[in-house]
Formats: sequence, structure tokens, C-alpha cells
Amino acid sequence: MKASIRNSALAALVLFVQCAALGWLIWRYERIVRFGTEVRFRCTAYDPYDPLRGRYLRTTVREQCSSFIECSAEDFSSEARGDFGYRAPNLYAKLEPSTNGLWCVAAVAEAPQSDGGLWVKPRWSRVEHSIGWSDKRKDESYDAFEKRRDASPLVATVGLPDQLFVNERIAPEAEKVLQKATSAKGAGAVAVYRANGGEIVITDIEIDGKSVTALARESLQASRSGSRVQD
Repeated sequence: MKASIRNSALAALVLFVQCAALGWLIWRYERIVRFGTEVRFRCTAYDPYDPLRGRYLRTTVREQCSSFIECSAEDFSSEARGDFGYRAPNLYAKLEPSTNGLWCVAAVAEAPQSDGGLWVKPRWSRVEHSIGWSDKRKDESYDAFEKRRDASPLVATVGLPDQLFVNERIAPEAEKVLQKATSAKGAGAVAVYRANGGEIVITDIEIDGKSVTALARESLQASRSGSRVQD
């Protein structure tokens, strides 16, 4: 009997912790959406297709900048970063308005700055020299190339949140719509975010000012209407 009570209490505790964690995530998201600043970035479709698609539509948002604040170049030396770039998980990105209603990453730092700017923690970040292995000249020796690469300026690349929650019934169609929009002949797509308190969440993906989920529903409805007409 005592073992049964103990097991029940343990199960109840686990359930409580899970519910509390879920509640905190929902509260955090709603707080950022409610009080956050809306920012927009060009995005591309996730390539290849996500085999686990269902509740999330994946996209790719990567921004680069060469302005480092209170970061030492020695922190990103060739020894520290390795051949494929230095993973810099502790960097923060400063977001600023750019052109055509879009935003850009204006600077990066190892901690948010008290300059009144909009600083956020990106999903991931990487620092590397602006010259990469693809820039190696045909007749250039490896030693000469490495010297030229190490003398080139540092560039930070940051990745912003890339999973938009969508109804699993329209996720595959939404992915097709996004793939088409970000193709060579597509209209392009914009990822919409809210940023607050150093955090940033994705709230929508728009194509020509219209939500990708609305476009996916319209596409599915048109397909069904066409099927009925053929029948």
C-alpha cells in the first residue's frame, strides 16, 4: 500500500513539473509577444524538407555582421575556432531597422550592452574569417592561403529561431508554399519576430504581406475545389 502511494505521489509530482514547465513556456512566449518589439528578416525555406514536419514549419534566418563590441580578436583566433569557424554560443546580437521594413544585425557582443539598443540572444552564433576555404586560389599554397585567411576581417553569423508552430494538417502545404516563395522565381518570404528582454520568438512567416498559414489554407481549398470540379 505504501509503495502504491509513493508511486502515485511520484507520478503526480512528475505531472506537476511537466505542467509547470509547459505553463512557463506559454507564459514566456505570450509575454514576449505582448510586450516585444516586432522585427522582420528575410528568410528561406529549410532545405532539405524536414522529415519530422508536423507541428512546426521550419525556415532559415541567418544574418552576418562585422561589428564586435567588447570582443577580443584573440577569442576568435584560428586555434580557438578550428577549420570550420568558432562556435560562439554566448554572443548577443543587436538588432536595428534596415530598409524596406526589414531589420539587420548591427553588432554582436558577449553580453547585452546598456546602449538602449535591442539586444537578443540568437538561436546560435558563429565567428569566422571573411575569407573561407572556397576562396583559396588555384595555385595558392595552403600556408599562403592560411596567412591570407587569418589576416582577413572577422565576421559573425547568427541564426534566429526557425520553427513556427502550425496546425499539423496544413504543415506540409505550408512548407510547399514557403519553398515556392523562396525559390529563384518566388516572391520571397519574411520571418516575423517579437523581441523583448533579450529573448526573441518567431510569430509568423509572411509572403507578400500575407501569412503563410493563410496561403496554405487557400491552396488546400483550391485543390479540393478543383478535385470536385473534375469529379
